[in-house]
Formats: sequence, structure tokens, C-alpha cells
Amino acid sequence: MSGSFVGFEGVVGDDWIDFNGHMNVNWYDRVFDAAESRLFDAFGVDEGYITRTRHGMFRVEKAIRYERELLLGDRIRVTGRIAAFDGRGVRHMHELVNIGTGIRAATATYASLHVDLSRRKVAVVSDPEVLAALRTLAAAHGAEDVFRTRR
Repeated sequence: MSGSFVGFEGVVGDDWIDFNGHMNVNWYDRVFDAAESRLFDAFGVDEGYITRTRHGMFRVEKAIRYERELLLGDRIRVTGRIAAFDGRGVRHMHELVNIGTGIRAATATYASLHVDLSRRKVAVVSDPEVLAALRTLAAAHGAEDVFRTRR
């Protein structure tokens, strides 16, 4: 993915392998979740932000497509990018690649909403630093609707 963000790098470990001799689907989830967290950290929606603002991101959709097996010892990388940002919601996509072969093993697509935790309602991202970081990343990733903010 052009202009993408590296959210995870590692090696498929012994405890990641299932009875079929390949990486278990639970580990695909863990690797993608780690990459998602790093992407959110990159635009400032981290534990400090949540504590300070009482706002956070709720995942409302996730789809994983498994394309290739990963085996013990395979070196892997997850890259991600923001596909769309409309002021309240973020669509982001991630690719899991076997570094040794260069072949994509899986993809994950997400939809997340910015939520006011005190009201439990979707809210516009209004923190200037987070908004600027989100827009910068979204623009670098070629996202749609980068500057359209619904009120």
C-alpha cells in the first residue's frame, strides 16, 4: 500500500501455530489489532487522549480476508492506511505480508467511530492536534473525504 503506515512487524512464533501447522486465525486477529492500535496512536487517539478528553474510537466493523498460510518462523509485517475520514468516522485498511516471500497473507478492513464516552454518542473529532494528525495521515494515504466534516 502506497504511503502506508507500518503497524506491526514480527516473526510467527511456536505458540501461534495450530493443529494444521500454520498460524492460527486468533493470531491474525491479534496482529491486526496491534496494527490498528499503533495507527490510532499515530494520530493521537491513545490512552492519554481518552483520559484527557473522555473521547475514544469504537470499532463498528471488521472484516478479515485470509489469502495465504503463514508458517512457523515466517517474518511478517502489517501495513495500514486510512481509506476515509469524515470528521467522525475512520475507515482503515491493513495488509499482512510475509516479508520473506513478499506475498500478502491477509487483509483487514475496519470502520471506527469517534465517541464521546460521557454521552456514549458519536462525536466530531474536535481536538486540534488529533484532527491535524488524522488529516495529515489521511491525506498521505490518499483517503477519501479528508476535509469533509459533518456536524
